[in-house]
Amino acid sequence: MNAAEKSIIVNAPVAEVYERWLRFEELPKFIKSLGNVERIDNTHFSFSNIRDGKEQRGVIEVIRQIPERKIAWRTIADGVGLGVVSFEPRSDTATEITLKLRSVFDPSISGQSAEEYLLNFKQLIENPQR
Repeated sequence: MNAAEKSIIVNAPVAEVYERWLRFEELPKFIKSLGNVERIDNTHFSFSNIRDGKEQRGVIEVIRQIPERKIAWRTIADGVGLGVVSFEPRSDTATEITLKLRSVFDPSISGQSAEEYLLNFKQLIENPQR
């Protein structure tokens, strides 16, 4: 199983960071490999992406939420992936985000990709005009 874990400090309050991450339809803004994410219901989202030149479709299922603390999900596609993002307030205006990713079949899951997602998310939160 491939796994990655990375953390970053974002200059925004925990409530804002948590609410922004919950907007799964906006995942492609910071996870560039995703092409499209659409809400099915409160806990399920369809997604598409391109991997090895082929379009892949799947479903993201949110399996646990603790408001302003944690969101856990799994993806169901050609392989099963798991993700957990945790939010820890560091001050009234700063939040530490820890992203853990695991995949049974996807060798592209790495610390580098997790770090890229977090850096992109940080830019999105801290520079909303971009």
